[in-house]
Amino acid sequence: MGRVNTPLDVDPLTTVIGIRGTPYACPNIPTVDHHIAGLYTRIERAGTRFPDLVEEYWTEIDLLLDRRMWLELNAEISGAA
Repeated sequence: MGRVNTPLDVDPLTTVIGIRGTPYACPNIPTVDHHIAGLYTRIERAGTRFPDLVEEYWTEIDLLLDRRMWLELNAEISGAA
């Protein structure tokens, strides 16, 4: 079993908190993409048997895509400076 995150482990500047409180460490785009890929896998496994879970996973992906867009914008601004 993996390590349980405590509030001290969560950096609010680099962490996306899911709708059920799941923390996703997202310091960079590849990490965000990794989390999104994992959620896609969960969606495929849940299929039509667990529609509520699938909806939650899509909501989590939405949150992660917001973070990804912010990271992309930040990279563009930093690169232009």
